[in-house]
Amino acid sequence: MLTERDNFEAGKLIIATNRHYPYYNATVCHDSILDGIDYTAVHTIFPATECGSGIGDILLVYLTCQKKSTVLSTIGKLSCNPRVVHAEPSYLFSSQIIPNDPYFGYLWGLENVNAPLGWNYTVGSGDMVVGVVDSGIDYRHPDVRDNMWVSPDGHHGRNFFDNNDNTMDITGHGTHVAGTIGATGNNAIGIAGVCWQVKLASLKIGDADFGLAAAIAAIHYANENNIPILNNSWGGGYASPTLKHVIDNYNGLFVASAGNSGADSDVLPEYPAAFDNGNILSVASTNPDDTLSAFSNYGARTVDIAAPGADILSLSLHGEYSTQRGTSMSAPHVAGAAALLLSYMPGLTPLENKQLILDSAAVRPWLQGKLVTGGVLDIQAMFENATRLYSSAHTVVAGESLWRIAANHGIDVRALIRANPQLHNPDLIFPGDVITVPVR
Repeated sequence: MLTERDNFEAGKLIIATNRHYPYYNATVCHDSILDGIDYTAVHTIFPATECGSGIGDILLVYLTCQKKSTVLSTIGKLSCNPRVVHAEPSYLFSSQIIPNDPYFGYLWGLENVNAPLGWNYTVGSGDMVVGVVDSGIDYRHPDVRDNMWVSPDGHHGRNFFDNNDNTMDITGHGTHVAGTIGATGNNAIGIAGVCWQVKLASLKIGDADFGLAAAIAAIHYANENNIPILNNSWGGGYASPTLKHVIDNYNGLFVASAGNSGADSDVLPEYPAAFDNGNILSVASTNPDDTLSAFSNYGARTVDIAAPGADILSLSLHGEYSTQRGTSMSAPHVAGAAALLLSYMPGLTPLENKQLILDSAAVRPWLQGKLVTGGVLDIQAMFENATRLYSSAHTVVAGESLWRIAANHGIDVRALIRANPQLHNPDLIFPGDVITVPVR
């Protein structure tokens, strides 16, 4: 893993020149400093001032070689140059996007899974839909109503238990789940979900008890409406072969809660989480210290990953908020992360989405042997891995803009901007800049 001192831009070098070294003009000075260095461009990014410091112009040099080792070796060459006060890489610093939602400070789960660092990549997309297969959603709640999906026939989903269009939640369970996935972020109301911008489809399969037939119908509905992620915070001990078949034929990622029996699911499985379908991602619950919650099921073969599930603050009925605990609360953290990732790289398949989440888990020694990954959801690492595996590097040439680069690669410029959080001003790019281009 990179340390903070290793985290810098390849191909870029910052040089602070010596203002007391006599030269006729800046160009001669800069040329003499860079003699013997293979570079493509140089810009003065901060001119010399009249202060008492010995630093003159500060230069940004674009090296021809795009290896980090070249940056370091070039710094070594410059270390004895009397014309140079200091040379260093262009280090990368992480910002943490903190929303203005007043209860954000109580959302310990988002901090534990590095959601604020992940939001540097994206906070979601209004084109992304997550189906909440649950007790419905209180779609009038002010912290979620702007993120509610509307079906082609003008509804927020479907009630498959009662076979009608009334998807209003009367128990609060589905609303709580929905809030963790996608409560509207940065709206100065209540909380923020993992995915600030998303559309939540209310796929109601019961109230306190959920029906198998309703669940099967909901999955079929998700296929018909191209809903790519389903959150399923429900389960039981019956291994329905029909349900297994239906999930296997669902065209998206099926996120499922592992269950709250405190049992080894390898021995006492709960379904649908314990099915071995490739598109199921099963989730255990952790406490604020990343230990396994006492109530949570686990399983070295049947439970994939853990996420926060103890005393989770989220939405309640009638515009209220409440804390609940259970793997029902941990699964939506993962479903929200999957929605973020698919917003960032819309071309990912469900299995690629799942694998990136699993491969990015923050491993904890006490979870090894308990879970497939032995770790906890890590949204920042998820994005880092996605960018490394499913992107290409484009070196900017003179006259190019992000808009032209996006058009040439056949992607939306917004996706290109999201993939390059280091570009604080997307209108300002220079020849030699290396731009990350998502290829999924």
